[in-house]
Amino acid sequence: MKKLKIDQIKSGVLIGKPVFVTIQIKHEGEDAEFDTHIKPFSYETAVANLRAMGEKKEALAGILASCICNEKGEATFTEDEIRKHFNQSLVDAIWAKVVEINVLGKTSNSAQTTNSSVKSPSLQDEQSKKRSNSQSKK
Repeated sequence: MKKLKIDQIKSGVLIGKPVFVTIQIKHEGEDAEFDTHIKPFSYETAVANLRAMGEKKEALAGILASCICNEKGEATFTEDEIRKHFNQSLVDAIWAKVVEINVLGKTSNSAQTTNSSVKSPSLQDEQSKKRSNSQSKK
């Protein structure tokens, strides 16, 4: 197990670096995209959640405002800007990237896309082998 030292924690070793992402949306019926950075969840994100609960507001704008940033990790939008200027399509697209980075653990930009209704060949091969093995044991 790796041991961390207090000075490492104080230097910010546990804080994730902003991840470059391309956000794709529809604008006026056409495909559109823009580049930004998403910062992994931090203390600032937790504070945004608590503040929203205390003010009896939804927390999503605060979470997005704490995650959408420039390459230096500086916030790009305020909660009010998100509430006023983001449509559902934009919120959904950005939230998908936030989840990808924070929940699924993505740490670098990838051009790979997935379709959940299509299984990868390696997964199909593995499942075929399992079916064959279970049928041969019968």
